[in-house]
Parts: sequence; structure tokens; C-alpha cells
Amino acid sequence: MHSYLQSGYRKLWMLAAMLALQIGISHAQQSILDKKITLKLTQVSVADALRALEDQAGCTFVYSSTLMDTQRIVSPDYQNTALGDLLKDLLGSYARGIQVQGTRINIRPAKGESRGHLKGKVQTSDGQPAIEVTVRIQGTPKGGQTDQNGDFSIRNIPAGQQKVIVSMLGYAPVEQAVTILEDQVTTFQPILLNEDSQALREVVVSGNVNKFARKETENVARLPLKNLENPQVYNVIGKALMQEQLVTERTDLYRNVPGAVPNFAGGGSQGMILRGFANFNGVRNGLTTSAILPMNPVILESVEVLKGPSGTLYGNNRSATFGGVFNYVTKKPYDTFGGEVSYTAGSYRFARAAVDVNAPVNEKRTALFRLNAAGQTEGTFQDQGYAKNFTVAPSFSYQVNDRLKFLVDVDITQAAYTTSTLTIGSLSKVTARNFKDLPLGYKQSLLNNGIDASVGVYNLQAQIEYKLSSQWKSQTNYLFSNGFYKHLYLVTFSMLSDSTVSRTARNQTPETFGNIQLQQNFIGDFQLGRMRNRVVLGADYNQNYYDLYRVTVRYDTVNIRKPMPDFNADKLNQKSSQQGFVGTSYKGTSFGVYASDVINITPSLMAMLSLRFDRFTTDGALALATGKYAGNYTQNSLSPKLGLVYQPIPERLSVFVNYLNGFVNQAPVTQPDNTVLNLKPQFGNQWEGGIKFDLVRNKLNGSLSYYNIAVTNSTRTEVINSQNFTVQDGTQKSKGIELELIANPVSGLNVVAGYAYNDNRYDKAVEALQGKLLTNSPQHVANIWASYYILKGSAKGIGIGAGGNYVGASWFESTNTFKVPAYALVNASLFYDQPRYRLALKGNNLLNEHYWNSNGSPQKPANFLASITFKW
Repeated sequence: MHSYLQSGYRKLWMLAAMLALQIGISHAQQSILDKKITLKLTQVSVADALRALEDQAGCTFVYSSTLMDTQRIVSPDYQNTALGDLLKDLLGSYARGIQVQGTRINIRPAKGESRGHLKGKVQTSDGQPAIEVTVRIQGTPKGGQTDQNGDFSIRNIPAGQQKVIVSMLGYAPVEQAVTILEDQVTTFQPILLNEDSQALREVVVSGNVNKFARKETENVARLPLKNLENPQVYNVIGKALMQEQLVTERTDLYRNVPGAVPNFAGGGSQGMILRGFANFNGVRNGLTTSAILPMNPVILESVEVLKGPSGTLYGNNRSATFGGVFNYVTKKPYDTFGGEVSYTAGSYRFARAAVDVNAPVNEKRTALFRLNAAGQTEGTFQDQGYAKNFTVAPSFSYQVNDRLKFLVDVDITQAAYTTSTLTIGSLSKVTARNFKDLPLGYKQSLLNNGIDASVGVYNLQAQIEYKLSSQWKSQTNYLFSNGFYKHLYLVTFSMLSDSTVSRTARNQTPETFGNIQLQQNFIGDFQLGRMRNRVVLGADYNQNYYDLYRVTVRYDTVNIRKPMPDFNADKLNQKSSQQGFVGTSYKGTSFGVYASDVINITPSLMAMLSLRFDRFTTDGALALATGKYAGNYTQNSLSPKLGLVYQPIPERLSVFVNYLNGFVNQAPVTQPDNTVLNLKPQFGNQWEGGIKFDLVRNKLNGSLSYYNIAVTNSTRTEVINSQNFTVQDGTQKSKGIELELIANPVSGLNVVAGYAYNDNRYDKAVEALQGKLLTNSPQHVANIWASYYILKGSAKGIGIGAGGNYVGASWFESTNTFKVPAYALVNASLFYDQPRYRLALKGNNLLNEHYWNSNGSPQKPANFLASITFKW
């Protein structure tokens, strides 16, 4: 009896304890959901709204971004509202599945409500992305719009058979059935719009969207970071603008970048001056490539220009300077059959034929192939000179499964051209103080077509992407870039007096050069506590090399007022052999590790924290005649990058500040007393602040910023006991403002404009340079381009574009005595764009302005291009 009563008491106590625990849990659940919240946010994502609620309520939300549409834009406005009621309004049916465990709130579909996630793409009949098209699930409130790539993503769709409806006002809708799988992502095959989609495509192509403002890219920060979230300023020149301007060479493309001025290396490589610093080479899909002079713009999808020192992610190489780095993004395969063929002809015997073919390789459209190819030739407005190149660029992608994807991208380019530079050999004997006053004729070349260059560049690039989890992915990149000069006759004309010019030629026969880079990135997007983190952890290895035979020959001195003596390759080669070639070989390697984290401190406040460690090693240059190396050294560098972004109006306006760092390795110097000075890396440190905006439903986009770049550890010469010693205390400052505006004020009208002011001076240098401006660094640069398409009626598809560039005067030599005069270019185009063909006419330099490039070479007077394109 006694044992029986004890057993009964134990059961009673257990029941009471369980009841008390249940009441406590219920009370805790009730109390946290009853907590009063005041929240007012404008145009934020559901995820950002939940983060703000976590801060106020002192709780943590746990949910699946795969099933719940956390990127849906909302504008919560609640005053003293219970958290539970607020969540019902914010989350809809998902609020019925809430479970509370202390301060942890689990959000999942309520029982009996199986949900799934649908992803897909909408394309026009010619295989192009259909932009800003509405996609919805029939009979539900679920839907969205396609982005600039034609992609859409809809979450939290009831599982089972559903009907997808694709529509746009004024056009016949397309309906397709789909099975939504429970708790899974269903990837829909591309939806092809019907014949009415031709009219839709005309609207899209004609500019019913702000087509010049598409800046979303993971290349810039190597993270899924929007432009307004990035504290670094960057510009993107896309295919739409290149097409409108009928771009046939990269210098025309560069003129659309605020503050950029086309620049030319001695061997002919084309680059740009950014924030006062010359950069001759870009990177290719984020990796370092060889000098890429011959590259034809037809293989490009876009060019991304990062402003300011970018050593933290891009390291130290000849593709990055303190002014910035530009990334050439090549065309990639897409998952429908399509393409085009075009022919362009114009002034000075210009002709170019190009083809772009894309096709799925298998029925599942997981294996894709694309081929771009072009042949181009051009004469000159001068008495001698020419340029030609041929490019073949195949690319192949394979989506193995939902996690694994391969991409192989190749371009093979060969080119031949004439190239020369001009120097002012004696300022005391040359009376002119700018190019317009030189006695040289504008059309006088001083050489012949036999003194030229023959060059080729081969790029093989590969990428492997693997999705490790819903929050992490691995990205492995490899680039083998090899170039060669079959021969290079680089001529330098030196003005000795008002009537005499010396002609000197550097003969490189042959030369090979290149880069090999291997890069590994781990990219994450996850919650750490209440803060969102977007992280890249990376390492890269880069090897730069060259092997060359070179001799510089003083060919002759000529009187420009008399008949010009012959200048031919046979005689140059003979003089070169007599003087003797010098052979050298070089290899430099760098290994870097880096990390970057963008932290959402609040939904509107973000911080970027980044750091790179880099180790550079070289044995120096090998003299092939002696078999000995000279100039070996090893150097380590730390490169930080910091930034803050605050969005007073989320997704519309951001205020940012940044600190960016870049570095250049410097070899030891042997002093006159035979001591060795081990140099530190040269650093460029930038402070910048400004605003970015994307207003009026993406109709007005742009940025305004002020920057200050301080260059330290520069070398200079100091005379001690009548001997020239190297001292590493030189400094330089570059500061200025930049403005970019991209607008679509009315349907059909698109405008892109920019202005930049830059002051780049030697702060501490040798006496002759102290306080002087850098060469070829104009203080004022402006650009504008506006185009308008007719969208309706019998004339729809007709468009007109016009614009211009202003480049202020700059100094041609370091003592700031001889000027490159300012110039203004006016260009215009007329085009007729239809789904199956496009006709275009372009006029360049319509004011027939005489102007000179950074090498002192006269540039094209007024010239015209006409193009016809057939599409399928």
C-alpha cells in the first residue's frame, strides 16, 4: 500500500512539473510575441526587416531563405504593435508556422502547407534576355519580375501542379505548366516568348529601361554586393552602349568612363589614365593577362572599371595602378540557339566582319557553346600606317548538376600594325610649346608600312564553381596568357630642333611574354548572430615572365623640310645585327592571401573589412649571353581595404567612405659607393567619400565622390659629394572629384554623362619635378552620350545618338614646359534596329578636331562607319 501511494505521488509530481513547464513555455511564447514594437522602414527586404525586429525584440529568427522570399521589398510602418501581429502582417501565411523556443523564433510553413521555390529564365525568340517582364503563379499572389539577365526567382509557392504566366502590358501572355516540388528548388527551362515577343524586344532594346545603368556584378568585390552596398566607386560600360556607339577599338570604349583618358604604351598596348595614373593593361574576367593590344571589342560583354588603389583583391601587377583597374568581361554562352553576323566599313579603308554563334550542345541545355570571331583591317589618314587583327574566341560551359559548373573561355588574337612615339629632345632648340605649333605635318608619318609590329596573344581561362551549401560556394579560376612579338619595330622620333628629327628604332625579334594565374575563392553569405556577413576568403598565385632579344638603333637624323630618306626594315635589321642584340629572360612570382567581409551592422549600415598579404619573389633578369641573373629580391606587403556604407533611403541612396590601398614592388638599388639600398614597396593610399544613388524606379543612377590618393615610398635622386644617390622618401598626391549620371528620363531616351577633376602632383621629388603635375594627366575631363529610340508606330526601331568628350590640356614632359593641347570630340549615330537585323551609321570627330595621344601621335580627323547586322 505504501509503495503504491509513493508511486502515485511521483506520477502526480511529474504531471504537475510537466504542466508548470508547459505553462512557462506558453507564457514565454506569449510574452515575446506580445512584446510591443515600433518599426518604420522604407523599401527594405523582408530579411532586413527581420534583422531590425531582432534588434528591438531581443530575439533571433531562424528560417530558410530558399523557401521564404526574404528579398521581397516591404515598407513596414508599425506603432506600438505586438510582435506576433506584426509578423502576421509581414509574413502572411508563414506566420501560422511560427514556433517559439525562448528567444528563438522558428519560421517555417504551417503543417499541411508544403512549399517550394521556382527559378527560371525568360528569353525572346532570338535568344536575348527579356527584361522587366512579369512572372506570376496563377491563382496565387506569388510573382516577380525578370532582371537584366532575364532571370526570375519566386519562393514560397504551394507544392504541386502550378501554372506560370509570363506577361507584359500590351503583349500576349505565355502560359506554361510546372510541378513545384516540396522543400526543393525547381529550375524551370527557359521560357520563350511567342511572336508578340518581337514587339517586347523592340521596347527593351529601344530603351524602355535604363539600359546603361546595369552595374550588378560579383567581379568587382568578388562578392554578391550591389552597387549601393559597395564603398568603392566603379563604372560599367556594357554591350548596349558599345553597340550604339559602334565601337571598333577600345579607345572609343574608354571615353565613356568618367575621368578616363585613353593611353598608349610604346609597343602599342591600349589602356587608360585613371585618377592621374597610367594603366596600359586590364585584367580578363578578374585575372591578370598579357598585354592585350590586339583584343577586338567584339568579344566583350562589358568593361568594369574600379576606381582607386585595388591591391587588396588584385595584388601588384602591371594591370593594376593607384588610379584603378579595369576588368574585361568576355561574352559567355547562354542556353538557347542564337547569334548574329555583321559587316562594318568606313573611312580610311576600314573593314570588319564579325560572327557570334551560340548553341546548346545537349537536350537538357546543360552543355553550352559560343563562338565569337572577327577580322578587321584599317589604313590611316597619314601618308603611311595601317592596323589589322584577327580574333577567334570560343567558350564552353557545362552545368554538371545544381552544385557544380565548369566554364572554359579562350581567345586567340593576332595583329599587325605600325606604331611610333614622339619626344621633345631639346626644349632649348625647339620653339614650339605644344603640338599644334610643331612644324610637323598632321598627316606626315616619318616612317613606312615596313616598319611595323607583328604580335599575337593567346588566353586560356577556366573556372570551376561548386556550391558547398546554401551559404557557401567555392570558385576556382585559372588563366594561362601567352603573347609574342614575331617582330617589333618601335620607332621613336625625337625633335632636336625646329627642322631636324632623329629616328631611333627598338628592334625586338622575337619576344615572348605572359602571365599564369591560379586563384581560389570561398564566397559566403550567412548570418552571424544578428548580422549578415558576405565574405570572400581567397588565395592566388601569379607568375609573370618574358624572354626577348632587343637592340635599340639610332637609324638617322632627317630634315623635315626636305625630302624624306628611305626608312626600311632590311636596313634596320642590318644595323641591328651590326650593333648586336642583347638577350634577357625574366620571371617574377607573387603569392597572396586575402579576406574581405561586408557586415550588415544594421539593415542600413554596412562595413567592409579587407586585408591582403602578398609575397613577391624574383631571381631578376637573366642575361642570355652570360647565363647570370641580376636584380634578385623578395618583398612582402600588407594591403588593407576599409569602407562604410549607410543607406538613408534603402536601395535608393547610399553615403560611403573608403580607405583603399595599392602597392608596387621595387627592386634593390646599388648606390655609387657600392652599398645596396633594399627598397620598401611603393604604396598608394586613398581616402574617399561620396554618395551613390538609384532613384525614380532606376531612372536616375549615378555617383559623386571626392578622393585623395597619397603615394609614399617613391624614390628620388639626391646629390651627395657630387654623386647621385637614391633616396626613398618621395611622395605624390592625386586628388579630385568624379561625377557620373545615367538617366532614362522618358521611355526611349537614355543618357550617360560624367565629369572629373584631378590634380596629380609630385609632392616631394627631385628639384626639377617638385610640385609639378604628372605627364598626360589632364585636370578636366567630361563625357556625355544620349540616344533616343522611337518606340511606337511605323517608325519604331529608328534611333539616334549623339555625344562628345572634352579632355583638358596636359603636360607632355615632366618639367611642365611642353603641352598636349585640350580637345573636344563630337560624335553621332543613326540606327534602325529590328528583331532580325540592324542598320547603323556613325560619325566620329565631326568637328574635325586635331588632337594627339599620350605618345605624341596625331589622331583621326572626321571619319565615318556604316554597319549591317543579321540576327537569328
